[in-house]
Amino acid sequence: MLMSPKDGSSSPAPVFVLCFPDAVRVAGQTIQGRVELDLARAQDDGVEDVRVILEGSIVTTIIESNSDGSDTKHQRTVHLIDSTQSLWQRGAAFPAPGSHILPLPFEFTLPDNLPPSFTFSLPQQQAQISYTIEIVGSRRGLLRKDRRVRKTFAVLPAASPAQLEAKTSLKQGWNGPWKATVLEQKLRPGIWGDYAHARVEVKTPNMASFPRATAVPLKIAIETRTKPMSRTDTPFDKARKPLFPAPPTEPSDVKLHLHREAHIRTQRRSETGNDCIRTLGSLGDTSAKRVASPPEWIPDLEKPDRGVWKRTVQFETSLSLPYAPTFSTETLECKYFLRFTVPFPSRNDLQLHVPIHLDPAHACPPPDNINYAFIPPEDPPPLHEFPPSYLTAIDQTN
Repeated sequence: MLMSPKDGSSSPAPVFVLCFPDAVRVAGQTIQGRVELDLARAQDDGVEDVRVILEGSIVTTIIESNSDGSDTKHQRTVHLIDSTQSLWQRGAAFPAPGSHILPLPFEFTLPDNLPPSFTFSLPQQQAQISYTIEIVGSRRGLLRKDRRVRKTFAVLPAASPAQLEAKTSLKQGWNGPWKATVLEQKLRPGIWGDYAHARVEVKTPNMASFPRATAVPLKIAIETRTKPMSRTDTPFDKARKPLFPAPPTEPSDVKLHLHREAHIRTQRRSETGNDCIRTLGSLGDTSAKRVASPPEWIPDLEKPDRGVWKRTVQFETSLSLPYAPTFSTETLECKYFLRFTVPFPSRNDLQLHVPIHLDPAHACPPPDNINYAFIPPEDPPPLHEFPPSYLTAIDQTN
């Protein structure tokens, strides 16, 4: 992708253009790009040299509210990368005959231990992990600003062989054991009377962590039992309404959200913030399956004429979480939780929280002669998984 000042009928031609296309890079990868320098324009504009700067940083911010109504801003920056290469100096190189454009290629190798691109923003807490390429054309004179083009790009950690194997296992269809998370709760429609009972069980593959942006199968079983009652022919009242608490009838009745927890540290303060992201392809997905068991009357062992109605429904779906992998650094940590909300009348909703650890899902491309700045690695993470600011934020003063 070519990066230069915004087009306009009165805008002069740019001194240089950055060629560094939108693609997600992987930690440890060799990244390449080039600058196309208009030599005649550079000489007229007084550009003495051109350099490229690769930067990466973690910026954490905590806003402290004071008793007098003012705010105190606590901020800390950790530099992950800060590397500069000289690309051109006046008189050092010239374009090919018949051309006024001088191509200036550059290449960097990203450190293999980089955390993922990340952004988190609440009124009192902010955090960002960002990576940028900046081209600077230096000009002499106090009143002459340097020419700059700056582009932000996304980075993901590289997946280990074991993490890649887990991704393959899920893509082929999970045939291994399952892990269950269970919530049981008593509930009743009012403040008086006997309690009914509800049980929610969420099953996921029995894995310590899951590859990001990969379909993970889920099974949700919901079982309800009415309060103790006299025997009836069906689990309905006289108005043919299901007896409390009736389980959900459709997958979309169960709400599924992803909660993100960020632990943020500055020089003097430390706080934890939480936000909620509605998941993609949740139980409202049309591909979700529903299996309902016939209602079952369970008699009381001591009073055969009394008992409870048991009703069970199970939903099966898959979930893909295209977000930054779980990570931990000195100043910033990120964790995820799935929150399942099963609705019942009279504010008796059940909420089940399931911690989920997300792993990287793409290997670092091997170094060879391929220009990875223009040919992304095989099966790259889709660009839409990242906030637009990672891919289109450009600060240009060219």
